[in-house]
Amino acid sequence: MTTVDASVEEPVSAPPAVVEPPADPYPEPRDGRRFGWWMLGVGLVAAAVRWMNVFWWRPTTNNPGYHGYRIGGDAYYYHYQANALAKGAWFVDPLLWFNTGQQRPSATHPPFYVIYLSLWSRLDLDTVTWHRFASTFLGIAAVVMIGYLGRRIGGNAVGIVAASIAAVYPEMWINDGMMLSEPSAILMTAIALYTMYGFARKPTVRNAVYMGLAVGITALSRTELTMLFVVAVVPIALLARSLTWKERLLRIVAAGLMGAVVLLPWMIFNYTRFEEPTTMTSATGAALSASACDETFSGYWLGYYYNCFQGPWPSQKLDESQRDLVPRKQAMEYLKNHKRQLPKVLFARVGRLWGFFRPGQTTFLDWWLEGRGRAPSWIGFWMYVALMPFAIGGLVTLYRRRITIIPMLAVAAIATFAAAITFGVTRYRAPAEVAIVTCAAVGLVAVWQWIARPQQKASP
Repeated sequence: MTTVDASVEEPVSAPPAVVEPPADPYPEPRDGRRFGWWMLGVGLVAAAVRWMNVFWWRPTTNNPGYHGYRIGGDAYYYHYQANALAKGAWFVDPLLWFNTGQQRPSATHPPFYVIYLSLWSRLDLDTVTWHRFASTFLGIAAVVMIGYLGRRIGGNAVGIVAASIAAVYPEMWINDGMMLSEPSAILMTAIALYTMYGFARKPTVRNAVYMGLAVGITALSRTELTMLFVVAVVPIALLARSLTWKERLLRIVAAGLMGAVVLLPWMIFNYTRFEEPTTMTSATGAALSASACDETFSGYWLGYYYNCFQGPWPSQKLDESQRDLVPRKQAMEYLKNHKRQLPKVLFARVGRLWGFFRPGQTTFLDWWLEGRGRAPSWIGFWMYVALMPFAIGGLVTLYRRRITIIPMLAVAAIATFAAAITFGVTRYRAPAEVAIVTCAAVGLVAVWQWIARPQQKASP
């Protein structure tokens, strides 16, 4: 009989180590109702600022010596084309229609903003002031949307700070009173970024569809934002590590198909009504020729735009796409003959956009030539200068928290590209202002938390 020594204990294996799952870089914020009340309050502030701008600070006027708003340039196009659309004239040359009643096809600008204004015109709210007032609602909605974008990537505090900045930041609310497409571009950029971060958090097919839909509508507000599919949607989907490669490609296809559903009607519509192949816009040549001359390649106007077109304008018997070939050909010929100067000019264009090349002169031209208002232009410039360090810090903070910064960099890159191939004006930065404000809010909250942390440790 074998005896067992009870004093000898069998070795007990250590329990397996518990591996903590990595923290979710996109935690679901709490206190949604309280945050909603904050957005209501900030939205009311945004409305007050924008309505005061339209009705008090810069009311509509035809007096050249008055400080108010005077319609001009592209604003004519949006205003009168919206009124034409409301009366059943679908995307025609607005001034020709207004003066003669003739309906000649036009696609100088994408349709989103015109369609929005036409809804107001259908209600007989079709004056310049009413259209400016209508634009303020796009700006108010953009402020609230920026708040929710900030909340999605940084929590309630970031969302409140981001919306608060957007409510009073002149580089945003100036656009809402100019009757240009920037308010729609800012709003849709905020929505597109919101859907991108929603996809980054949960890369489902449904979120990919939402992302494609938002980016498609965004492209209908500003043509260059079509590039978001390439520089944002595709990289975000490819970097979704929780998915297999097949699943990543499926998300890209889903987003692309949804974007195509949105964009193809406008593109097919244009392709069938112009003599020359036209998809998103029929004004490429006009944009290129505005900065292709000696005046913009050196001297005072370096990197800006000027009346560069030389020679007689094309015959009015030609359609818009045919007429656009003339300034496009002239611009390409000038660029070909001045290739050595291009690096200097590109630097100046991008520098004007981002404020590191002749910022004082660009701000002066913002109010003197662009009509953006003297005081708002200067206040907006200095606020931009103050926000940029925090925006850069916010990008670094997001990167360290493993939150993708691709969407933020994408809108900045697209704005840079648009200025580089055309000219550097502040309003071309409008979509990127969404990223600047949101990232600055992340940076400001991070700085506040860093300051408050030692005080919290010291408290009993």
